[in-house]
Amino acid sequence: MDSRQPNADAGDTGEIVEEEIEVTRDELVEALREVVTNLSDGLKGPDAEAYRTADDLAQNDWFFAGVSDRPGQYAVTMWPAEGDEDMLRIDIGSEEDVQNLAGDSEQVAALTDDFIEGMSEDYDDEDYDEDEEEGEDEGEDEEFEEEDLDEEDLEEDEAAGNDGVSPSR
Repeated sequence: MDSRQPNADAGDTGEIVEEEIEVTRDELVEALREVVTNLSDGLKGPDAEAYRTADDLAQNDWFFAGVSDRPGQYAVTMWPAEGDEDMLRIDIGSEEDVQNLAGDSEQVAALTDDFIEGMSEDYDDEDYDEDEEEGEDEGEDEEFEEEDLDEEDLEEDEAAGNDGVSPSR
């Protein structure tokens, strides 16, 4: 998974240089475990009331956790990538659910996979939208005949329920 983080250029130009940072699944699992444990400990500690009302007291470079928009519920949110306004949030549940999650490494790993899948879907949706727009602009007036398609394209069309023939206009 990649995230872009701006870094000031060491030169005197004042330009911002974007650096690609890669993170492994294991690093994300550890980061999520850290945030969930922090929230769990905070809910049991001397600052419990603050943790019951704040949405970001438990945080690190990748995630923040705290109250959800549902009363009595808690959620974990992944920080957006630089320049991205969308955040991925997953509701954990009640305070008891937070305590259970903090003690279950397998559940934390599964939740991390949910975040990774959510990020992948966001990228797939963006790519799909761009491809759709390009296809409409370039291919609207183009006509093709069935023999222009290779066998693999026909098999994919048949699997998708299409007959491989363009509709009449």
